[in-house]
Amino acid sequence: MHLAEPAPRRTASKPSRNPAALTHTLNDASHISGLSRSTLYRHAAASRLRLVKVGGRTLVDAASLRALLGVAE
Repeated sequence: MHLAEPAPRRTASKPSRNPAALTHTLNDASHISGLSRSTLYRHAAASRLRLVKVGGRTLVDAASLRALLGVAE
């Protein structure tokens, strides 16, 4: 009896946490800034952080994140 070889596993490629990107996912912005997702949402609600909806995804505007953190461009 011949057993078929298992199919190779697919690994989801994770985007790099590139601080020079134009936008970041909330998870990446949280990692870059050290702030929780909840805190990022609070800053957005207070108009201190700009969120952008692209399709079903919510992204953080990178320039807005740098301004919030006080980082020069």
